[in-house]
Amino acid sequence: MPVARQRALWALAMVVAAVQVWAGLHLTSGASLADLRVYLGSLETLHAGGALYDYAAPGTGAPFTYPPFAALVFAPLPLLPFVVVATLWTAGTLAAVAGIARLVRPAGAAFVALALVASAPVSSNLRYGQISVFLVLLVLADALRVVPERYRGIATGVAGAIKLTPLIFVPYYWFSGQRRTAITSVVSFVTATALAWIVLPAESTRFWFTTLFNVNRVGNISTGGNQSLNGVLLRWDIDDHIRTPVVALIGAVVVILALWRATRAHRAGDDLTAAVLVGAAGLVFSPVSWTHHQIWLVLAAFLVVSRRTGVNVLWTVLALAIMIVPVLRIAEVLSDEVITGNARVWLAVAVAALIPFRHVSAPMTPSPLRVTAP
Repeated sequence: MPVARQRALWALAMVVAAVQVWAGLHLTSGASLADLRVYLGSLETLHAGGALYDYAAPGTGAPFTYPPFAALVFAPLPLLPFVVVATLWTAGTLAAVAGIARLVRPAGAAFVALALVASAPVSSNLRYGQISVFLVLLVLADALRVVPERYRGIATGVAGAIKLTPLIFVPYYWFSGQRRTAITSVVSFVTATALAWIVLPAESTRFWFTTLFNVNRVGNISTGGNQSLNGVLLRWDIDDHIRTPVVALIGAVVVILALWRATRAHRAGDDLTAAVLVGAAGLVFSPVSWTHHQIWLVLAAFLVVSRRTGVNVLWTVLALAIMIVPVLRIAEVLSDEVITGNARVWLAVAVAALIPFRHVSAPMTPSPLRVTAP
């Protein structure tokens, strides 16, 4: 595709990103960068001698929910004025989006970046100051072999020490034969966690023995924003004694299928498909999968489902529509909580366990919707 068209797509992506940032800065009720404010507030409490996990954001009561190592990573932030932190965080988020786009499709990064910044997950990251974009970039650096082989796994382990969900990639690495990467991930995770335990022993003890098991600390997980299998069953008012084993059983089946399919994809040289399958399975199995977690489902739109160009185009359009269109609001209008209201859960299940993606060794051949190099 001509360079001019690629530049036009990058320009459009920047415009959409600017609109998303502007919208995020004008959220009502002080919700703008709310999660970033929680990070800062909890760290200020810790610096003042208080307890990290006792902090509750003014107005919302939102607490700090990540492992103590995340507090070490965020530790310098309260030393800077909020406007500086907010600017750097937002710029870093957009840079991470561009980095993900380049990794997913080097020749068509502009179109991928446009799709990402237009999507609900990236919008949520920008509006609330979330970390999910950074974690996906770290995992992809390992999964797509961006870093030298000897260092693969370090980024995944660090990501897991910041937020536990990336650890689902450890069994993927192991079962797909990437055992050095799996071991390095575990060692990296344990090292980061141990460092946090040395620096913050009381907070570490509290998190790993108490806070970790209190899922309700992250908010009302029965709302439509929680697009996990657990969230679906909560919204259906399934009794806890039934819901817990059902989530464990069905979630385990989805994860096993995803790991098996990801292993096959990796052995066929298609590491991107493998990573997306595992990421989608994590969304299904996790007790909580907020909108900002669902970046993997946007990336699924760029996988290949058929030899036929038209089918690939249809898949891309469908997947992006689900991840860009405000499906939860549409569900309210249609009074459809089963299909539309849980559309992203069903998409995650389909991506992880059902859709027979074609394995394409990198560099992948894009469809006409995707930008190609001149």
